[in-house]
Amino acid sequence: AELRAKLPPAKPIFKIAGAERPPGTVEARTGDLLGVETPMFTALTSRCLPLNLRPEVLDSVLQGPRLNQLPVGDVLIRQDRVAACPESEEGFGGFWHHLRGNLAYCSFRNPRQNPSVHGGDTVCSVETHGGRKKVGPKELCSMQKVLRLNIVAAPAEEVPMEGCGNRRSVRAVTRAVDWLKEILQAKAEDPQLASFDWHVLAGIQGSGDVKLRQKACAAASSWPVSGFWIGGLGYEEALAIRGKILQAVTSALPPSLPRFLPLNSGSPVEVLQAVLMGVDVLELPYPTQAADKGSALVFSWEMPQEELSSGEDSAEVAEALAALLPPKDVGDAAAPSAEAKANDGEAAAPAAAVAKAPEPSAGKRKAPDGAPAPMLSVKQLKLKSPECREDFGPISPDSPVQRYSRAYLCHLLEVRELLATMLLVHHNLYVYRQFFVAIRHHVRQGSIRRYAAWFMRTQTSEAVAEPAPGPAPK
Repeated sequence: AELRAKLPPAKPIFKIAGAERPPGTVEARTGDLLGVETPMFTALTSRCLPLNLRPEVLDSVLQGPRLNQLPVGDVLIRQDRVAACPESEEGFGGFWHHLRGNLAYCSFRNPRQNPSVHGGDTVCSVETHGGRKKVGPKELCSMQKVLRLNIVAAPAEEVPMEGCGNRRSVRAVTRAVDWLKEILQAKAEDPQLASFDWHVLAGIQGSGDVKLRQKACAAASSWPVSGFWIGGLGYEEALAIRGKILQAVTSALPPSLPRFLPLNSGSPVEVLQAVLMGVDVLELPYPTQAADKGSALVFSWEMPQEELSSGEDSAEVAEALAALLPPKDVGDAAAPSAEAKANDGEAAAPAAAVAKAPEPSAGKRKAPDGAPAPMLSVKQLKLKSPECREDFGPISPDSPVQRYSRAYLCHLLEVRELLATMLLVHHNLYVYRQFFVAIRHHVRQGSIRRYAAWFMRTQTSEAVAEPAPGPAPK
């Protein structure tokens, strides 16, 4: 309590659009995060460079200010080079010029690696391109003195929903708060760290234990933080279970602060669930994952006007959203407790049609009777399929790469030409940007539930098998 009283209040970085929400409210919302409109997804980087695209191409696709995501494992091993560069006083912008003019967010979890965070006796270890590196509060503060990133996620031991005991879940919550206190104290007392503006996100852990998650939220909220990142989700858990945890967490967090959610896939179905649960920023690799598999996203993001006739709480909307939203009476157990982890498979089964968040590389889950449970996937074009080999039309009429035909892209994929992935990433990021623009529009209009229901009914289907690979390059 004495330390908490000495710490200065966190500077506000987030402003919710519209009327103020009372505590405990769980609903979609729009806002402004240091000039970036939310809900929004981060621009994930690898070694601090855009994935598969030149920086100027990324600027043309994700127009306007954006939030560049730099996983801590990528920047940690490059701080010496930044410190030695002639423009080191500018921090990350002095070394990576393409990051200037946009926000830099140092995430503790890397959505492209599973797992990317490993527990330890004293601190956690993260995956880097040079092997695992230990990262605690001291290492993070030392790195921040050099890089001067805008937003930094505090360390936290990642505890997935499945396969973890109660002792590890409790330890993760306790550690996250202890490490957060150490970072905030250093931020306030170290002259170097106090000489520039930067903001700290607290990690929320607790596995599938609702009471432990609520305890983590209360502990993190009592400190002067600028927002929260919700850990332990986006792995193999069922959407129904994830929805209950998200509901418990977002209802326990202060509504005035932003919520970040890292996901190992981040498909449109997962995005809609997170937005409906009040998440503001999503850390996801889905557009590039799909491109790596040779898939172009071709779902529609524009809902027809006639769909607005149904009410937000109509039975039709409720039925379409049943796979995404938890029951209103969540009760006190959003998922199997840590003591019941041995029965995780049986507990996840009632999710039925959405037994697992869809992702390009997802395998089949078994239903209780042993039959494969169908998984939802969005409409996408498998450009490796035989049908595309002689199709000289564009991916879609509004694609930013429509000058390249499906047949040409199929050829590039068959000969394993890097240009194919670059063009598909360009297209998929454009589709995702438009998808989030539509989401923000419907949140402002109060029609986000109808939009999500329409999307689930018309733009999703069961996941299809990957086409057989083409002939090997000569």
